Amino acid sequence: MPKGIVEIPVSVLSSVETLDELQDWLTAQNSKIIDELRDARRQDLAGEFKPWEPRHVSWPTGSK
Repeated sequence: MPKGIVEIPVSVLSSVETLDELQDWLTAQNSKIIDELRDARRQDLAGEFKPWEPRHVSWPTGSK
C-alpha cells in the first residue's frame, strides 16, 4: 500500500455513525498506539503515575 494511504473496509465504513467511531477504529489498528495505551494502563494500575494537578500560569495581556 502506498505511504499516506489508509485502507478502510467497506463493512467498517458503512457501520460507523460518527467520525469519533471511525477515529476509534483507526486508532485500534495502530499497534504502536495500542502498545503505548497498554503500557500507560499498566503504569496506572501499578501506581506509577503522578496525579495531575492543574496550575495557574500568568499570561501577560495588553489590556492591563
